[in-house]
Amino acid sequence: MKYFYLLLALLVVSFPAISQTASGIIKGQVADSVKTTPLSFVTVSLRETNQTTFLKSTYTDEKGAFQFSGLAFKPYEVMISYVGFKPEIIQVENLTAANQTVQLPAIKLQPDARQLKEVEITTQKMLVTQDIDKISYDVEADPESKTETVLDMLRKVPMVTVDADDNIQLKGSGSYRVLINGKTSALFVQNPKDVLKSMPASSIKKIEVITNPPAKYEAEGVGGIINIITNKNNPGGYNGSLSAGLRTPTSYNGNAYVTVKTGKFGFSGSGGSNSWWSPENQHQYLRRETNGAQLTQNGTGKGDGRNRYGNAQVSFELDSLNLFTGSLSMYKGNNDNNSVQNVLSSDSLGRPLQQYIRSEAGSNFWQGHDLSFDYQRSFRKHAEQVFTLSYKRSNNGYGNSTDFSYIPELNYVANTSKTENENDETEHTIQADYVQPFGKNTWEMGLKTITRLNNSTYFYALLNENTGQFEIDPSQSNDFDYRQDIYAGYSSVSLKKNDWGMRLGARLEETKIDATFKTSETVAQQDYFNLIPSVAISRKLKEMQDMKLSYTQRLERPGLWYLNPYVNRIDPKNISFGNPELDATVSHAFELAHSAFVKNSSLNSSLFYNFTNNAIQEFTTLRGDTSITTYDNIGKQQNVGISLNGNLNLTKKLNLNLNTVVNYVYLTGSVQGKKVTNDGFTMSTFAYAGYKFEKNWKLNGNLGFSSRSVQLQGRSGGYFHSGFTFGKTFLKDDKATISLAVNNPFQRTRRWINEINDPHFFQRQESEFVIRRVGIAFTYKFGELKGGIAQKKRGIENDDVKSGKSGGGN
Repeated sequence: MKYFYLLLALLVVSFPAISQTASGIIKGQVADSVKTTPLSFVTVSLRETNQTTFLKSTYTDEKGAFQFSGLAFKPYEVMISYVGFKPEIIQVENLTAANQTVQLPAIKLQPDARQLKEVEITTQKMLVTQDIDKISYDVEADPESKTETVLDMLRKVPMVTVDADDNIQLKGSGSYRVLINGKTSALFVQNPKDVLKSMPASSIKKIEVITNPPAKYEAEGVGGIINIITNKNNPGGYNGSLSAGLRTPTSYNGNAYVTVKTGKFGFSGSGGSNSWWSPENQHQYLRRETNGAQLTQNGTGKGDGRNRYGNAQVSFELDSLNLFTGSLSMYKGNNDNNSVQNVLSSDSLGRPLQQYIRSEAGSNFWQGHDLSFDYQRSFRKHAEQVFTLSYKRSNNGYGNSTDFSYIPELNYVANTSKTENENDETEHTIQADYVQPFGKNTWEMGLKTITRLNNSTYFYALLNENTGQFEIDPSQSNDFDYRQDIYAGYSSVSLKKNDWGMRLGARLEETKIDATFKTSETVAQQDYFNLIPSVAISRKLKEMQDMKLSYTQRLERPGLWYLNPYVNRIDPKNISFGNPELDATVSHAFELAHSAFVKNSSLNSSLFYNFTNNAIQEFTTLRGDTSITTYDNIGKQQNVGISLNGNLNLTKKLNLNLNTVVNYVYLTGSVQGKKVTNDGFTMSTFAYAGYKFEKNWKLNGNLGFSSRSVQLQGRSGGYFHSGFTFGKTFLKDDKATISLAVNNPFQRTRRWINEINDPHFFQRQESEFVIRRVGIAFTYKFGELKGGIAQKKRGIENDDVKSGKSGGGN
């Protein structure tokens, strides 16, 4: 803890006395002078007196109100412009230290005499804006937010793609975090798409995309963050939604969402479940050694599963400056699978050596919950000045149980076995954050401590034919404990001057690790420090264009999936296990990005370069006739590429989205003392189109392609996907929606291929499974709520862990 006090002292000394810096506010309201009704979406710009460059620009809300904050005390000019009305320029001379808030008299715009009465002229609030380190989509300004879900809104957000299966990607990658008001939730551990489909878009304010997280975030790797900001102010009421859906191959789902606000108390909750049954799929495996020996496995499998989740959040506004919130999130799921494999091994001349049938019946489970409490203190001087104190407890568990048997056909001994592996991850986090605006600038700092307690218990048991009882094998059974303590602090400053912006920040972290086996001595003990810097520079160009250059350094710690020493021997010819001695990795990310916004459309492009010198890599070696797969810090990884995203709202009825990422990957590593390299291009592209017909009919369609990924020893994956959805909203106020969806109509099955090329062997795994689905869904919304419950502005987000595969799917 002595490092905490040292860090805090350094932050205090290095921070200038900015808390005394002046911060003025100018506010007003715009109305039609003839109809005397408020005018929304009116463009309001601010500049210093006798200057030509505007400092800020905004739009009026539905009540015609606007506000500029964080202003220095000096004379200003406020310019009001709206199509069909005469522009107005208002002088503000009285913004001083003694008068820090100026409320302008009612502004009544005069109609332009040249306006044609027969022509209706409208304007639209800007939907997409960019800051130094993020792009924001203003959901409140989107007319569709009254009838759509949050998942529907994500389809329009730059750099985010959602395919017909509702799978979400950020910049063509699945490596990202979804936060709610800057906070992680157990809801998004397994299937975030199901939760987002149940949330009405009217309950949120905006969606932020943070591709290079600044110092306050502990983002996993360099993937990025999707941060969903919910509504804050609400005079009272309730609303909710009920949804249900069916599709074939057989699956069904249902979910509910409700928000209630009364007085100073607020509550929101959601919950849902889905179940699925998978048709029979095909599996093929081939391993060919350099001497000609060969192993083949061919078989079939099928399974079923179910998933349930729920979330509740309460808030209490003691007064306008003090807010208390609490939340609870839970999820639980499991699936069962059965498979049969025909196994044949032969020598270099093709003569059979062994042959048997392997059958297995397995079950996987996953469950967890989050419990958090937050206190937020705001200040009257500036709306963005905030202090937050947070506590969070998270628990995640997963495991599997498998019964398997081997039926000999040639030179093999029959046996029946079972194995179980249960994993438990508990995390306690305490965090304090403070935000201090000064002028147009902002300074942030925070302290944080995390304690992670991970446990894995596993055993193997062999059936004793004489007694009919399973007997545990002590050599393949154990109890593994892994404790990780993290002490961290960060400080960052955001500076703005004219068209330039800069954000500088750094994190200082100490990590302590203690890993032990129950039946043996300590495996690993570590104590290390990391200083993690970040910097971003932005420049506003003409005609609503922005340019940004950024560098971030991210620390990524291995999760229990990578650390777990449990040896999976279900397939005795292919075994796998984790490595409890893995080290954390440090990634470096550089990006040059350009954004252009024209009316309701946007075009975003970026050049990026990332590298990691001690990357955790999966690798496979051959020992006898058995393939062994595990992980180690053996890799150096470099990525250079380009990302393009276009979101075009061509008309009020037609929306187009194109997202493409082209990436060159170069990997180097050492496997069994020998250097291994692999490189190649990868590509991900996604196109989406949505059209609105008359009488509330809608048609959406998408096409996508993802190339095979580059791995240290080979390549994996690669697929096409497509989908179409046809739907209609009906009943009063569009409260009901029914839709018909067809996923992958041009392709009934998909092949997944993984190849490994090693100097001693070649390995190819291939699976084929049904992907064509037809489904119908119904949603009903009820109640009336003018906003969401009050939300804190800061909170806990633990995204530094490199997580692995988990159960679930549909």
